[in-house]
Amino acid sequence: MDNITHALHGLALYALASTDPTLAQDPTAQSAVIWATALGSQAPDFDFVIRMLRGEVAYLRHHRGITHSIPAWFLWPTLFALLLMPFFPGHFGLIWFWSFTGVLVHVGMDLLTTYGTVAFWPLTGKRIGWDILAIVDLVLWAIGAWGIYLWSQESTPQEVLAYTMIPTFVYLVLRVLIQLNLRGKVRRKFAGESIQRMSVIPTLGLLRWKLVVDTVRGFHVGTAHLTKGILVESSFDRNRHLDIQPTWLQAAEAQSEIYRVFKWFARHLHIEAHPEEDGGVRLDVADLAYRVRDRMAFTAHVVLDRDGHMVQEYLGDKRIKKKSKNDKKTHDV
Repeated sequence: MDNITHALHGLALYALASTDPTLAQDPTAQSAVIWATALGSQAPDFDFVIRMLRGEVAYLRHHRGITHSIPAWFLWPTLFALLLMPFFPGHFGLIWFWSFTGVLVHVGMDLLTTYGTVAFWPLTGKRIGWDILAIVDLVLWAIGAWGIYLWSQESTPQEVLAYTMIPTFVYLVLRVLIQLNLRGKVRRKFAGESIQRMSVIPTLGLLRWKLVVDTVRGFHVGTAHLTKGILVESSFDRNRHLDIQPTWLQAAEAQSEIYRVFKWFARHLHIEAHPEEDGGVRLDVADLAYRVRDRMAFTAHVVLDRDGHMVQEYLGDKRIKKKSKNDKKTHDV
């Protein structure tokens, strides 16, 4: 999730803590909880320093990685409790508990997105995303804003929680049910094909979701609509991968960090080969799960010379285009 949503959940946790009458009578404890929930709700995303120190590619590889993992669930609250103890003596346990709760809520919300997180490392290094929420969800923003308004009107913590957490829970359950319904429709749509992987990806709305289906024959991208059904907008033939020389892919994997990151990261990895004028080739690598309208958001490019030496690698985006049958210069995988 975005950091605004995480901050709103930190405020909700503070409201939850404030239902304890003993906390209301201890201003020092109140301040400790504010710091604990604020830091805990944001801490897993402190991996932004990787982007500052090592650049975009390293950040793409490590974002929502170790900082969201099981060891980090316990290390973050311990660190915050130790740092805050001199300012709030006697409240180590209180700080630890509420920052721990903030970290868990943060990781849990990230698991509901498509981007997902390596939340269960070291049990598994797999990036897990349940495709329930978009990275930015305006409904959750609105619920959070409503909670802030209620708080400003001196509503009790119990009232704030009731009027925010109940609609949030109902909203999440509704999205889960819609997603399950759409996945069933997709399976029926592709009943005659062997589905290897399927993603029904959330958008800002409830009814329309994005769709990527990975079958034996290739990829299909489009939309899954609760009332209008399944619409396939573009298809990419997997069998054409034979047109891409294996040595190109081997050279890219051996020399390009970007290529290796995409192979690990991409849920629906799509590769195109574009011959260069000097006899080399440009490999366009994309994850079809991430697209905005006809543009893929996560793409990379690796340029090799005619001898297979890497000339250039860079991140960028490109449009999804239907390939002409007579187009012999672009090959898909």
